Amino acid sequence: MEEQTIIESPQQKSKGKGALALILGILLLGSLGSNYWLWDKEQKAIATATSKVDSLNDLSVLKDSLYKAINDEELKVFNLRTELSMYQNDNDSLRKIIEEKEAKIMSLRAMVGSGGSPKKLRALKDSISRLSMENNDFKTKVQTLLMENEDYKAKMLDQQNQIATLEGQKKNLSDKVTIAAEPSVGPVIVTPMYQKKGVYTPIYKAKKVERLQITFDVMGNKLTEKTVEKEYIIRVIDPDGIVLSTSNSKLSNSDDVFTAKQKVSFNGTQQKMKINFTQSPAYKKGKYKVELKEGEEVKQSFSFDLL
Repeated sequence: MEEQTIIESPQQKSKGKGALALILGILLLGSLGSNYWLWDKEQKAIATATSKVDSLNDLSVLKDSLYKAINDEELKVFNLRTELSMYQNDNDSLRKIIEEKEAKIMSLRAMVGSGGSPKKLRALKDSISRLSMENNDFKTKVQTLLMENEDYKAKMLDQQNQIATLEGQKKNLSDKVTIAAEPSVGPVIVTPMYQKKGVYTPIYKAKKVERLQITFDVMGNKLTEKTVEKEYIIRVIDPDGIVLSTSNSKLSNSDDVFTAKQKVSFNGTQQKMKINFTQSPAYKKGKYKVELKEGEEVKQSFSFDLL
């Protein structure tokens, strides 16, 4: 058999190329549509992720701002507690208010820390804002109270100073009254005497003197209300500067040596004192000095001469 050769005409070739181009066009359009769909989906995914990231960032910023606001209010309350501690005791109503505010701050901090939706956090922000306003108002009231306390303390200090001044004046007056109530002594007089026919008579001849009569008055004082115990010391000093004494054989002129002592219970009425002093050795000629002392103070002095 002979093989037949098929020869395509130009029209048939043209139709084949057109179909191929159509198929390629359809495939290209399909590819473009698919690529666009993928690109659009990717863009939407990126936008969604970006939105979520921005939302998380905004949420984080909001939380940070809430924490900062809470810290600020916590510091205010702490400062208020510190101020009140200088004036208030543990049972004060103000202390209870401070404790309630601290508890509220702890609650808000816990609510912020637990997270939640932005709406919930914004509601917490409003709560913190109200707390801040309450704290500011409370702080104003506390400042007013503290100023009143300072004014009260100043008045109390002024009163205490006045009382201290009055107490000082009272003590001074009391000291003056005590001093004024003390007994005073009149002049001290020493009279040399000798005995004649059983009677002692004044004499100023040294060799005949037998004893010295010492007299003085404790003067009356109407201001004395209580009995006052006193002791008066008499020192008679001879011309040689020796203190006449029967209690010291050396007749030393020491300040501790005395001629006589007289104890007195003074009740405000005048009392006359009389002491007789006798010594064994003969009296010397010359000028004698006499001191009437109370403690270390010389109250009265006197002198006499023996010939």
